[in-house]
Parts: sequence; structure tokens; C-alpha cells
Amino acid sequence: MNTIMEDISKWPLEKREEYIKKVFEERMGRPLDLENPKTFSEMLQWIKLYYCDPAMTRCVDKVIFKDYIKEKLGKDYTAKIYQIWESAEEVDFRNIPEPCAVKSNCCSDGVNILLVTDKSQIDLEKVEKEIKENWFNRLKLHTNSFANYYYGVKPKVYVEEFLKESDDYDVLCFHGEPKFIYAKTEHFTNGINREVGYPMSFYTTDWEYIDANYKDIPTRNDIKKPAHLNEMLEISRKLSKDFPFVRVDFFENDGKLYVAELSFTAWAGLRPYEPDSLDYEMGKWLDIVHTAKAEYVNKIGCSTY
Repeated sequence: MNTIMEDISKWPLEKREEYIKKVFEERMGRPLDLENPKTFSEMLQWIKLYYCDPAMTRCVDKVIFKDYIKEKLGKDYTAKIYQIWESAEEVDFRNIPEPCAVKSNCCSDGVNILLVTDKSQIDLEKVEKEIKENWFNRLKLHTNSFANYYYGVKPKVYVEEFLKESDDYDVLCFHGEPKFIYAKTEHFTNGINREVGYPMSFYTTDWEYIDANYKDIPTRNDIKKPAHLNEMLEISRKLSKDFPFVRVDFFENDGKLYVAELSFTAWAGLRPYEPDSLDYEMGKWLDIVHTAKAEYVNKIGCSTY
């Protein structure tokens, strides 16, 4: 998560470009070419800076996206919401159901998620203080990132039905076609903040293990094929057809398939792949510069919607 406490959405485009080039070279070990991007990771930086599709803003808001999913699929594939808090003043744990999950609408990777199974075992005063001080502060959330599509998201906190999640299955789609999947195991722990260290394993759409990984992240070759694999792929095609790239995240619970979230710049495009050749191969699948919808490309900068 971004820790810059300035409002990045107010930065001129040149400053964003300069900063992201510096971070990219530090993280990826090579210069960032925004004029002629060749790797998938470079193209994700291009999307963050220049691609301004308002539908992406709707999709990354984890409250609003539920209606988007229902509209696109004609069926509810998301967990039920019990309550939405739109400001810190509204936060009140006294009347939330047990069990439930309390989440931020604009965070990811298990951050700002609290699983509540027994309120008597939680320091409610401490938790409420943390949520009120940090979960609505747009400068501490993805709303203050280099991904321009977050700038139009209003921070909210919502109370959702508790579902014991199994492994997550994330389908990476390029121009409307699923190319491969990575499975995340041991993804969620009950904590407001945590370091990412859970296994992430790459599989083909036929569920064959791919001997590749994100650098410094463990991988497993023994993950069971998801029961709803074909349905996942079909749903992914429907949800991804309007975007150059999107990762469609799923999980299975009690025999039912759920859509967890949509992500447009996986890992912010700032985590190296092993082998590095995978980054270049994925870049061949995503021709963002030449096929992006012209009305959404803004080289002047994307600050508001």
C-alpha cells in the first residue's frame, strides 16, 4: 500500500511519471519505458498513468462493484453486505452480526479486513479507533496511489457476511481472454495489517502447474483443481471483455462460486517474475498502446472523473 501522505491525484503528470520511473527501476531492476513498453509490468504502469475508463473506478470499489457484477452476469456472485459505513462517525460495532467480515472498500491483499466470529474476543475500542483513524483516510488507502482509477472512489467500510474462504483463484485476462490463473493459499489471517507472504502458484487454464512465480513468494504444485473452473473461465470472459487487462478473483465456499474482486494492475506491476521471460511473454498478450480505447487514453493526466 502506498505510504505517500501527499495527494498524488493532485500531482502533475510529469511528477507522477518521474516518481513511478524511479520506483519501477528500484523494484524491477531495469528502466521503465513508457513510450514503447514491452513487458507486462511496464504496460501496467502505462495503464495506471494514462488509461482513464470510468468503469474501472466502479469496479475497484468493493461495495459498488457488487452491482456491476450482478448487471454483467445477471446473477449475484458476491457475498452479501449487511451494513455500509460511509464516514468514521457511523462506525459502531455494537449492532453488527456474528459472524461477519468488516472490510475497507479500497484495499487489497488481505489488508484492512477484520474477521469477526466473537465480538467478546475483540478489543472493540481499539478496533474502532483504528478503523476511524485509518480506514477512511484516503491518503492511506489505494485512493492515494498511482492508479488513476482509484481517484474517484470514496472510502467506505462495510460489514459483509462471513464466508470461510478456501483458496483464491485469480484469472488473468488479456483483451477478454483468460490466459492463466494463480492460486493464493493461506491468504487471509485475522489482522488489520499484515505482510504478504502466502503461497501464490501459477496454473494454466487447463490446471497444469506453471514453473514460475513472483520473486520471493513461495509457490505450490499440488493445489487441487477448483470445482468451478469452467464457470470461472466463462465468467472471466464476460467480465473482462471491456478492458485491456483485468484479473478476476474468485473463491469457492460451501459448493458455491463467488467473485471476490476485479484488479486492473496486479501487484501494481512492481513485483519481478521468475523467470523474467514471463514478463515479456505476458507483454505480447497485452497490446495496450495500440488497442486501448482512444476515448479513455489521456496523456495529459487523469486526476478526476
